[in-house]
Amino acid sequence: MKVKRLEISGFKSFAQRAVLDFPDGLCAVVGPNGCGKSNVVDAIRWVLGEQSARQLRGQAMEDVIFNGAQSHKPTGLAEVSIVFENAGTISAPQYADLAEIMVTRRLYRNGESDYQINRRPCRLKDIQQLLMDTGLGNRAYAIIEQGKVASFIDSRPEERRLWVEEAAGITRYKNQKKQSLKKMEGARENLDRLQDIIIEVDSQMARLQRQAKKAMRHKELRDKIRELDLALGSFEFAALGQAHGEVSAELAAATAQLELTQRNLSIQETDLERARLAMLEAEQLIDQAGAKRLETQGAIQRAENELTLLGREAENMRRLAQRLGGERDELVGRLKTMGEDMAKAAARAERCRAEAQSGQRLAEEAAEQVALAQESLRVRQRRADEAKHRLVDHLSRRGQINNRLGDLERRQAEIRRRQEQLAIRRGELEDELAQAEDDLAQAVQRIKELTADLAAAQARADALQQRQKSQQDGLRALRRDEDDQAKAHQALSAGVEALELSLGSLNWAAESVRQVVAAAQAGQLPVALLGLVVQRVEAKPGHEELLALALGPWLQALIVQGAAEAEALTHWAAREGLGALRVVALDRLATRGVAAPAEATRAVELATFAPGLEALAHLLEGVGCCADQAAAWAAAPGLLPGQAVVAAGGLRLDGPALLTLAGDQGQSGGSVLGQRNELTKRRQQLEQSRLLLDDLSAQRQALQADMARVEAQATEVASQLQAGQRELQRARQHSSALQEAAGQRRRRLEGLEFDHGEALEELAQLRQEQEDLAAEAEELEQIGQRLEDELSQAQEALDEAREALEDARTRESEVKLRAASRQSEADHAAQEAKRLERETAAAGQRRQSLDDEIAGADESVRSLLARRQGEQTRLGGLYEQLDSLEAAYNQARQGHGEIQARAMALEAEIKAARAGQKSIEAEIQAHEFKRRELEMRRDQLREQVLERCRVDLAQDLATHLPAGPFDPQANRQRLDKLRVLLGRLGPVNMEAIVEHEALQERHRFLTEQKADLDASLDDLRQAIRKINRTSRDRFMDTLEEVNQRLGTVFPVLFGGGSARLVLDEGVDPLEAGLHLLVEPPGKKVKNLEALSGGEKALAAVAVLFALFLIRPAPFCILDEVDAPLDEANTGRFLDLVRQLGQHSQIITITHNRRTMEIMDVLYGVTMEERGISKLLSVSLMEGASMAA
Repeated sequence: MKVKRLEISGFKSFAQRAVLDFPDGLCAVVGPNGCGKSNVVDAIRWVLGEQSARQLRGQAMEDVIFNGAQSHKPTGLAEVSIVFENAGTISAPQYADLAEIMVTRRLYRNGESDYQINRRPCRLKDIQQLLMDTGLGNRAYAIIEQGKVASFIDSRPEERRLWVEEAAGITRYKNQKKQSLKKMEGARENLDRLQDIIIEVDSQMARLQRQAKKAMRHKELRDKIRELDLALGSFEFAALGQAHGEVSAELAAATAQLELTQRNLSIQETDLERARLAMLEAEQLIDQAGAKRLETQGAIQRAENELTLLGREAENMRRLAQRLGGERDELVGRLKTMGEDMAKAAARAERCRAEAQSGQRLAEEAAEQVALAQESLRVRQRRADEAKHRLVDHLSRRGQINNRLGDLERRQAEIRRRQEQLAIRRGELEDELAQAEDDLAQAVQRIKELTADLAAAQARADALQQRQKSQQDGLRALRRDEDDQAKAHQALSAGVEALELSLGSLNWAAESVRQVVAAAQAGQLPVALLGLVVQRVEAKPGHEELLALALGPWLQALIVQGAAEAEALTHWAAREGLGALRVVALDRLATRGVAAPAEATRAVELATFAPGLEALAHLLEGVGCCADQAAAWAAAPGLLPGQAVVAAGGLRLDGPALLTLAGDQGQSGGSVLGQRNELTKRRQQLEQSRLLLDDLSAQRQALQADMARVEAQATEVASQLQAGQRELQRARQHSSALQEAAGQRRRRLEGLEFDHGEALEELAQLRQEQEDLAAEAEELEQIGQRLEDELSQAQEALDEAREALEDARTRESEVKLRAASRQSEADHAAQEAKRLERETAAAGQRRQSLDDEIAGADESVRSLLARRQGEQTRLGGLYEQLDSLEAAYNQARQGHGEIQARAMALEAEIKAARAGQKSIEAEIQAHEFKRRELEMRRDQLREQVLERCRVDLAQDLATHLPAGPFDPQANRQRLDKLRVLLGRLGPVNMEAIVEHEALQERHRFLTEQKADLDASLDDLRQAIRKINRTSRDRFMDTLEEVNQRLGTVFPVLFGGGSARLVLDEGVDPLEAGLHLLVEPPGKKVKNLEALSGGEKALAAVAVLFALFLIRPAPFCILDEVDAPLDEANTGRFLDLVRQLGQHSQIITITHNRRTMEIMDVLYGVTMEERGISKLLSVSLMEGASMAA
């Protein structure tokens, strides 16, 4: 793979598009300092994926976009494209068969970037993979500049090995290993998460198994409740259906009577319709006769208008014939004038053509003068260019000398600074050596202190760990107490719900009372029900039976607001066929003035009433409660009318002579009141349980917060312990580093003495070269003045030739313009003659047309007079037809009056029949109302059953209707008991069964995933071992081969000596640092710092060229690598470049004339306008002259 072409646009100083075509062999880019030569190298690095702006000599990546110049605005983007010839070195399969591959990179000012391969969008990663293992990676040795030469010598051993890795081609393996390690880390994280999930799933399965058993019991009770609910609903639905059938039969009879009445009425209405139809027909006859009369009158009017119109048209035609005759006479005069104008236009056209031909001959003579002036301009331009080239060559040499003088000045200053630095550095090293020895003693002491601190931190960590264990035991105990209390709370909640359900079911109430309450809940009562007395009165604890006996028959009384509501409720119950009811009207309750017996406790003192219902206390007036039955019997003789006493055991005595044994009534009523008191008590217990549960939860949270604090302290101590261990490790490493640093400083002091002597020798050589170049510069100054005068004279002659050419071109334009003007006038005159000819022909045609029109107008006058005579005859017949139509119209009006009288009599008969129909419809409406009421009750029952049981009784009644005898009351009681049992189960997770099965399936799936992850980790470990083995073998083989090549290249560059690369001992070759050992001829060097600047450069170039020979890149770019080399070293360097050029493509950026001389092709970079680089392809000598 070789570079074929580089295209640059808007990149750094290249404002305009520049194209460099690189041939095989050796190529150089030359030009003065600061003209933008190195920007070509930066463009190549950038398009190959360089992401560091500093590597491209900028602060930010936007710095590579052309930022404008004096006459050019900044560009919006930078674009570079590089084209490679593919010689089969591309490993990517999608590009392996392509002959050429173009890589493009764009950067916009808004920061957006664009990468392309063969003009198709791609990622930076795709370009990196394309160039991987080609020597063009991040550590590519194919692009060698002065900075890279220095960086190889100054880089750390771990960084230096990367160059050999690039040559060994193991970059892909390292990337694969990195990706595999990332996958392993992700797999381990997934495995840890998966293990946590499996543990959680196991815990959930154990919990859901208990919930699933409870859900099965709940489902069993719910199915029984549904079955009984369906039986009750079906029984009631069937009864409603029977009543609906009876009402439907009565409705059918009334409907039949209505149909008979409607048929008779229909016959009468039909007769009326016929009469009305006859009236309409008579009216139509009247309308038809009137319409015909009006039509005839209109025809007469139109005939009269037609006569008038025909007379006018005849007059208009006579006038038209006269006008057309005048127009024909005028057209004959115009034909004569147009013939004369046509002859004049033809003569003018012939004259202009002759003048145009004369002008054309003059234009040809002027063109010959222009050609002579152009030839003269080319001759003088060539002479000016030659003078300019000679001056450029001269200036180039002067620039080279000036640059070299500047380099010598800088090098001398650098050597002097180097000597000063060496002296300063020697003093610093001596101070540093003393300081290092002091630091070493302090480091030993620091290690002792850190060891003591670690022991103390470990003791604190052990104490905190013991405290955490104690807290965990306490947390487990609290959680057990909290779970026990939660279960007790749930049991209390279930008991409260069961009592509420029992009281709400009204099983203890009479059937009639339950039906009224059910109707109230369904919204079917005509009044607002305030509840039952027993629901609105509460007894003091232990007195429930006494209060029930005191209320007596009023215990199950219904409460309404007023007497009107009580009356309406009573009537509604009678219509519904309910049993006996007691109704209490609050506004009718008042004191009766009867006090309770003195020997007993007032019953009203044992009761409390719901807010707003205090008037119920009047039901207990005159009733007293005795301690036992003996006391009640003792008080009986003194009872007055309206007074009563009650005692436990169901005894109630009403005075003065009535004895009542309440028995079961008192026990059942007391049970209800007792249940209400029990409900209140359990609600209080439930609240206390909730408070206790909240208290336990608060204790647990406080303990958890304390545990979190202790955990934080333990974490902090552990962190301190780890930090201390790291600090101790660092201190030990620091101690070892200090020992090594002290040894290095001793070795550097020895090397500084050697560097000082070499610097003195080099300084003397530079001063001699500076004197020689100064003499040559003075001589070139005199030659330059003469060359500038020659260029000035040639430029003046060139300006005179340009003026002569401009004058000749001006004369040629004037002659051509005059000839074109005469030709245009000739064409215009010819067109005018043709136009007159066309108009003459058209006028002749118009004359013939006028003759025809005049003849036609005369014929139209005769025709119109004949039509007028015919219209006068038709008008007489229309007047006779009008008289006949008047007689028929009067006869039709007389027949219409007779039919109208008959229709009025029929309307009176129909009105009477409709009154009888309304009476029957009222009766039908009453039946329909009752039927709709039954249908509504059936639909309501159907919807309730459908909502509760998901069964449609209208379709499945026979399936669920009880087969044998069925007692609705007993089955309702059974249903209530089942609901109580269901309520005692408490909250149930009905999804537990399905969730438990789903968790089992998930547990199996997670277990399989864990096995897959374990297998994947084993595969990744094997892949990494294989990558390490392959990388190690290839790296060691390449290192051995590099040392062999280095043994050949180094003596060529140094004229002898040896060099080799060695790895750190006792370290894995894949991780070991790489050291360069150099022995120049006649020297023994202990470290690279002892080498001079030129020797360092040559040593680095030797290594880079050895790498290049091992694994040649598609091309090699040398950016001013030869700048620090002297003449002798330059010669040896160029010999090696020629050898590389026989097998690889070499592109160099250089100022060195000797380097230019061996190049096959040169590209020159100039900066004619400040800030804008321009690219020129020049010959070998021209390229050498432009190097300055």
